[in-house]
Amino acid sequence: MRASPQKNTKTLRFRALVWLGSIIALLAVLIAVGASWFLYDHTINLLTENLRERLLSISITQAANIDAKDLEVLQAEEDWVKPEWAKVVTQLKKAKDANSDIVFMYIIRKVKSNPAEMEFVADAESINPYANTDDNPTNNVDSNKDGAVEPDGADKLQWPGQPNPDPADHIPEAFEAYNGPLTVAELYEDAYGQVLTGYAPIKDDNGNTVAILATDIKADDFFTVTTQTLYPFLKFIASLIAIIAILAISLILIWKHRAEMLAKLSRELEIANEQQDNLLHFISHEIKGYLTKSEAGFAAIAEGDYGVISDELKTMSKAALTDVRKGVATVMNILSASNLKKGTVTFNKAAFDFRSAVQTIVSEQQAAAHAKNIELEVHIAEGEYKLNGDEEKIREHVIRNLIDNAIRYTPTGTIQVELSDGDGKIHFSVKDSGVGITPEDMSNLFAEGGRGKDSIKVNVHSTGYGLFIAKQVVEAHGGKISAESEGAGRGSRFIVEFPAL
Repeated sequence: MRASPQKNTKTLRFRALVWLGSIIALLAVLIAVGASWFLYDHTINLLTENLRERLLSISITQAANIDAKDLEVLQAEEDWVKPEWAKVVTQLKKAKDANSDIVFMYIIRKVKSNPAEMEFVADAESINPYANTDDNPTNNVDSNKDGAVEPDGADKLQWPGQPNPDPADHIPEAFEAYNGPLTVAELYEDAYGQVLTGYAPIKDDNGNTVAILATDIKADDFFTVTTQTLYPFLKFIASLIAIIAILAISLILIWKHRAEMLAKLSRELEIANEQQDNLLHFISHEIKGYLTKSEAGFAAIAEGDYGVISDELKTMSKAALTDVRKGVATVMNILSASNLKKGTVTFNKAAFDFRSAVQTIVSEQQAAAHAKNIELEVHIAEGEYKLNGDEEKIREHVIRNLIDNAIRYTPTGTIQVELSDGDGKIHFSVKDSGVGITPEDMSNLFAEGGRGKDSIKVNVHSTGYGLFIAKQVVEAHGGKISAESEGAGRGSRFIVEFPAL
């Protein structure tokens, strides 16, 4: 029995989903492994950085406690018997013993006769520099705590002025530390195990570096922590891979069901769009027609075309005419926004004088501004102001809309209309002292249906489409529109740029 074409199509789709799910699962695993390794590496870097910061903190703190005058006294081998020696060594010993990870703490400085070499000043274990070489085993010092005293090795004790056996190129950080505290770049191994060394300058009363305090800190525990950190990451990756595998299988089944749902929703959306288009068509041809007829009727009554009428009826008809015109404007705004959004608007572009358009509209709006005791000022700089565009749409949806908004949303005060050109652009702005714009409202100011909380209190008839339409018209002419405001009650400024002809 042959399978039906429909069944074969479903089988192919399901196989495609399986392959897609497998590829996505593999990518997810790779991403998970990469992310886990990145986190592990980042954790190690953090641990290393914490170790360095801890070491520097210890070194800087202890260096600040050392008196440079005491070090000045300690110049030669015989100075170890001076009280300054005991004072400095005791300070180092206390600091070392206070932290179990410190294996060696000492002070070195540049040799006066040869600044390219270093000499020891003191260290934490050398209260008696000869303790490990005299005939009294009871005072031996096992510096590295390995159970064996090595006078010429790890347990070698120091005295003032003893040369540092390390050549200058082996300890460049010690010389660099004269300029500020730092640690060696890498961990290294010595008789104490894995060690990290930090250096901090010791300064005199004049701020001059006289010596360097060095601190060796044991890093064996660091490697233990590093290893312990790796294992949870490996377990996490394994668990993540298992979870992703389960999810991939689940998603394949979900996607199959989702594809069927999306097909259904797509069809429902098409139907909804058709219904919306039908509604807009009805508004365009029917409601718009009704309002236009009503507008004509009220206008005829108000203008006396039907004979003399009473003052009361005349007032009522004028008010009705105003409301009908608002209704027509609202319908036209909605239709314009819809057509602009769909891209079905035709722009009849031709060269025109932008300055003349601004002057005409400002003149027409003066009466509305004066009615609210608002000073409507216009400032136009010298220029050509030739623009290639749809003059009617720019006049109504940009120039008139911005000035009309400024009047509507300014209870009283001043509105400044400015026009200038330069850099091949025409700059047009409208600044008011009105209700202002909050940061919250600014984010959706030019969105479809966008209306501010405070603006709706001033203009309850706002459709929220005016600035959306203005933006679409401006951008259709290669321009830009933006707004500025310091907040509620601080006024606002709208700026428009058009490319000049």
